[in-house]
Amino acid sequence: MRSTLLRFAIVACACALMISPVFALSGGSPARTGDRLTRATVFITSLTPSGKNRAQVGNCTGVLIDRDLILTAGHCLSDLGGPSLVVAQFFDRSNRVVGAIQVASGAMHPDYAGRASADDPKPELLGADLAVLKLASPAPADRKPIALADDPVAASKVASVLAGAGLRRPADEGSAGQLRVARVASEVVTDGPTAVALGVAGGMICRGDSGGPVVSSAGLWGIVIAIVRKKSLCNSTVFMAVLDPTSRGFRTMVSRAKKSS
Repeated sequence: MRSTLLRFAIVACACALMISPVFALSGGSPARTGDRLTRATVFITSLTPSGKNRAQVGNCTGVLIDRDLILTAGHCLSDLGGPSLVVAQFFDRSNRVVGAIQVASGAMHPDYAGRASADDPKPELLGADLAVLKLASPAPADRKPIALADDPVAASKVASVLAGAGLRRPADEGSAGQLRVARVASEVVTDGPTAVALGVAGGMICRGDSGGPVVSSAGLWGIVIAIVRKKSLCNSTVFMAVLDPTSRGFRTMVSRAKKSS
């Protein structure tokens, strides 16, 4: 059984993290051209009206789990806050964004209740920070969905990498949009169908990489949901939602996304 101290630390960190902006990978290495992670990962860009003649632009990372379905972090969808234009962009041979397909609709994990608060953190549900986006048309033929790991907890114990296309330089808003990867060593720290893993990445996680996929040789087992913040918006310590494709909540989310229009 996990220690009370460890659980307290998780809750305390999560309460602070889940009210923070979305994050991205700074550092790491350029993704390898044409490998399974590169072909499956997408860059999500949203445009949301925020006032008269004004709009807010947001970015997240996501991963294809079917020809027209993208898995990402739930707060990437809930943060839109109203009618928005959302597109998924793919990567060229230089791992830069190219082409785009509009997102037609999406579905949240049914157990995701929004960002945690100090009054009601619900630590057992933090791993429900997931959403599935449905594309208006299937991804290009050269893009290949990535398979989910049958046993995500076991998959997390194998050498893993995470991918993100957010800011490569924390202070440079123009540095987003190039897919990069970094190794991550992790440990699953909560139990159940909405488990969370805590990891340390070989690169800094900053704005734009929420929803980034975490994979090992066993398949896709995690999605980046938050970082452990210090004084800056970047850090290498990251929280990941552990994916359980057999759970009721996950299956409900995917089913709703498939039926949505």
